Parts: sequence; structure tokens; C-alpha cells
Amino acid sequence: MRIPEDKIEEIRIAVDIVDYINQFVPLRKVGKNYVGLCPFHTEKTPSFTVSPDKQLYHCFGCGAGGNVFNFVMQYEKVSFFEAVKKIAEYVGVELPKPERKERWVETEFEELYEANQFAKEFFIRNLMKTTEGKKAIEYLYKRGINDATIRNFELGYSPEQWDALVQYAIKQNFSLESLEKAGVVARREDGAYYDRFRGRVIFPIFSITGRTIAFGGRRLKDDENIPKYINSPETKVYTKGKVLYGLYQGKEAIRRKGYAILVEGYMDCISLFQAGIENVVASGGTALTEEQVRLISNYTNTIYFLYDADSAGAKAMMRGIDLMLAQGLDVYIVKLPEGEDPDSFIKKNPISEFNKLIENAVNFVEFKALTYQQLGKFDDPNVKVKAIRSLVESISKIPDELKRNVFIREISSKYKIPERLLVNEVESIILRARKESAKNEVKSQESFIFSKFKNIPAEERDLAKILLEANEVVLKFVFEYIKLSDITSDYVKLIYQKIHESFQESKGDYKKPDVNDLLNKAESDEFRSFLTNIALSKYEVSQFWNEKRTSGDEDEVEELWKAVDDVLTKFYLRKIQKIELDLTEKIKEAEKSGDEGRLLELLVKKSEIGKKKNILGSKGFKDIIRKYLNSLNKV
Repeated sequence: MRIPEDKIEEIRIAVDIVDYINQFVPLRKVGKNYVGLCPFHTEKTPSFTVSPDKQLYHCFGCGAGGNVFNFVMQYEKVSFFEAVKKIAEYVGVELPKPERKERWVETEFEELYEANQFAKEFFIRNLMKTTEGKKAIEYLYKRGINDATIRNFELGYSPEQWDALVQYAIKQNFSLESLEKAGVVARREDGAYYDRFRGRVIFPIFSITGRTIAFGGRRLKDDENIPKYINSPETKVYTKGKVLYGLYQGKEAIRRKGYAILVEGYMDCISLFQAGIENVVASGGTALTEEQVRLISNYTNTIYFLYDADSAGAKAMMRGIDLMLAQGLDVYIVKLPEGEDPDSFIKKNPISEFNKLIENAVNFVEFKALTYQQLGKFDDPNVKVKAIRSLVESISKIPDELKRNVFIREISSKYKIPERLLVNEVESIILRARKESAKNEVKSQESFIFSKFKNIPAEERDLAKILLEANEVVLKFVFEYIKLSDITSDYVKLIYQKIHESFQESKGDYKKPDVNDLLNKAESDEFRSFLTNIALSKYEVSQFWNEKRTSGDEDEVEELWKAVDDVLTKFYLRKIQKIELDLTEKIKEAEKSGDEGRLLELLVKKSEIGKKKNILGSKGFKDIIRKYLNSLNKV
């Protein structure tokens, strides 16, 4: 199926890129644009920029960039077709209906989504409509899970048979290779396929937008020889440390209530949600990761850790706390009674009792101090110093200076340590961390710039900017002095070709190109990255384009002509330098051969070229531009 270009443009214009991206990445306004932490790579200083004027985004750290369709493609790992469909649904624009038998699987991502969807429907059917599935339903009922929750979380069941899903896929003519890529079936050495999940209650794992990306399976049999829980292997659409179970179902409640409750397991999350505590997510049994913290910070600044009282749980909390503090989140720890977990507690107690636990939650300093005290770390002065330093290191992670000082005062008062001493320690830790962070981020940005655009000369990057910004008058002048053969970069050549074609076809009625037209037709992420880098850059290459822009149109036009002068001068100086090198080689040959006549001729030419170079270096194209503009005024 192919969506008409005018329909694609209608959908793109109907959505505001800032509003859409702000659902997933918290943005703040800086000048004309909005900035935030990039969702595509780990960073502490925002380099992800969204332009409401151009309806584009670009990360100056990792290079990710494009329009709203490209954002959906990168964030949700879908094809362009699926991204257009997604945005069409978001803005309420109806798409042309495909032919009845038409099927669209454009990328491997779509293949994986479709395979997971197929498997999920199989698991649900087995839970609800088979005799064997009744055992699983009875288990869920016994655990207090009702029908509404089963439907809401789309729980299922995998039969005990070794190849139930495999046989069903064969009957339905569904690709076993796709199911293998999704990790729901596997292959033996003899090439035969078998089901990964067997005899298990199935918990589908969803992306933030509700697409099925993986599964968790809980065994029904009390067999100690097999793991209680297993998960899908990681795929191109599923990375365990980048997903929070229940976030798709709970994100609106988290926003509404202003905080999230973090638990460990699937059943903990489901039981709390069913009890009416919908602002809950689960880490899925893994240690909390920086990606998970960034994900949850898109929806709230306040986290309540809910854990059972065993030492393993406490250690897991310790590791997760610093990650959250570094993201500027407020962290509280809710301690459950001995022997209880979130699932068991909410089944035995009313919500009012659970709310009391939330009200009595302690901040991270109290939690850490209490944990160290229980471990006996305050009994020995030497160990006590290490424990207090650990508290100070956690405080140093907090970006808010006022908040840091409040916690420092609390430790100073509680442990009778001079406040100035603690402040010095915190500042020392922060300074070391900043130096390391700055070094890493510079390396990251340099790596991006030099790996992708290292061979593109500065004047050609500036030329690309001019081509995208210029009106018909400027372009006519530029095309007269710079030809396609003068350009070395394939990316800049492509932009030149597209703009030149559009300019020639306009026949005196030229309109500036919309970068989105180029983005939609771009065949690589690298070219999209280059386009958005150029479109949203602050003219960092040319000295003229670094000057502060004024709001007047005349000033902007004058500034653009200054940039044209600078770029053309550099292009022609480059040509002259090439001629000079060629003449130098020929002069050496004439000297060796003893051809004095030829030598004199070459020396004269080099002298003339040198004079032209000096004139061009001092005057540039200013006089030529002035004559060109005067000729236009006379017409």
C-alpha cells in the first residue's frame, strides 16, 4: 500500500512536533527552540533540540534527527508507513483504505511486532478457550486476578506441548522464521522448531505506545528444575533494561497523581493496579537501569520504591537510588512489613493501609542510614566514615543545589559532622564528576561529528545551509558561480541537485524547499542527520553566520549575502590552491628538464594566480555581489 504524498503532507502539517515529542521527552523552551535529554543516547546535558518553526528535531550529541515521522520511526522502531499511520491516528486524519488482502511488513521491526502480536493472540486464545487453559485461569483467580485485569494486561497461556505454537503457525501459514526472530520459538540443531514458552502463564510486555514487544512466562508446575519465570530474549524491539512493565497501562495515572510506585515483579504490578493503585510500574526482576530511570522521568519527578525487607531488595534499592537522584528525581522508600511483598500486602489490606505506607515513606538519606545501621556500619569509626561518604556521594548526584544543601544539613545535624566539611566533600565529588562527564560528552559529540561528517569541508556545509535558506535571487547568483562538479560531498551534492532541479522547474516562481520533502525521501539515517544538523545549526561554520541574528528581514538578507560571499570566496580559493599546486609540480618538471622558456611561462602564470588569490582573499565576492544586486535594481 502506498500513501499519496499530499496525504502525508496533510498529516505532517496537522501535528505539532513539540507537542507530540513532549509526550515522551520532557522539553523546555530555550530561545526559539525546545531542548531536552536525547531519548536515543545517554547524556546528562541536553543536546536534543526541537524546532517549532521548522517542525524538526536534531540531537547535536548523537546525530539523530528528522521530522515527526522520523521520530516515531526511531523511537518506536517502525517503518515510515507505520509512522505515518500512527500520526494519522493521533491527529484524526483518515488514511486511504488498503486492499482487503494487502499486507504490509516493510522492515524487520514490523516483522517482529507482527510475530509478537500473532503469538499473543495465540496465548490469549489458549487461556480463554481451551481445557488446558482453565488451569491457568484457576491459578490467576487463586492469585486474586479478575477477568477485567486479565483483559487489561492481555494475559495468556502457553500449552505444555513442545510445539503448540509452531503447529498453529504452520496451519495459519505464518512465518516460523519471524517467530524465531521474535524469540517465541527456537530451533534445535536438527533444524526442528519448538516453543520457547510451555506450560506457563504469559505476561505480554508492551512498548510505551502499546505494541507487544516481548513476553514473560510464569511456570504453573511446582518444578524446581525449571525457572519460575522466563523472558523473551532481547531483539531489535526489546531490550530488557529499557522497558518498565506496566508503564503503558499506568502512564496516565502516573501523570495524574504526580508520582510513580516502583515494584519488582509482574504480579506485584498487576495486583496493585487491580486494587486501584494504577500509578505503578515494575522493573521486571532486573536491577534498575539508567534507561529505565530516564523512561519513567518522562512522566513524573517523584518515585516511591516499594520493596520487601530482605537484604537483596535493600541492595537493589541502593543501586537504583543514585541513578534516580542524578536525573533530578525525588526518591522515597516504602518499607513493607516483614515477610510481605506488594502482591501479598494489597490482598490482605485495604487501600487505606497501603496509603499509610506511602505517607510514612522515608527519603533516601534516612533509608541509607537505617540500612547501614542495621548492617552495623556505624559501630566502627572507620566503617562509619565510609558509610557517611556513601551518603554524601548520593547527595552529590542531585542536580539541584538547594536540595543538596538541605540534605547536607540533615546529615550534619544527625551525625554531628561540621557542615562545611560535608559541603567541601560534595563539591569535590561534583567537580570530579563534571570533568569526567564533560570529557565523555565532548568525546561523544566529536565522535559523531568526525565519524559522519569529517570529510565534508566547512564551506560545503555552509553551502548546504545557504541552499536551504536562500530565495530565488540568491540562488540564481550561487548557481552561476558554483557548479555540481565543484562539490566533493555526496550529501551536499544531493541537496544541490534537488534545489537546482526545483529552481529550474520554478520558472521565476521559486519557493523555498521544505526540508521535510527531502527528509521523507532520504534513503539513510546519516543523510537525515546531516539535513537536520544543517537546518537547525546556528551557522557554526561561517564566521558571518555566528553573528547574532536580528528580527528584521533586511538584516537577515544582508547576513545571508555575507555568508554567500564567505562561501564563494572559500570555494574559489580552494580552486586557486589546486591550480597553484599543479603549477608548482609543472615548474619542478621544467627546472629538471632545463626548459627555460617553459619555466618562465609557468612562473608568470603562478605570479598572476598569486595576485588573484591576494585580491580574492582581501575583497572576496563583495564587489561582484554589489554589481549583481545593482543590476537587479535597475531592471
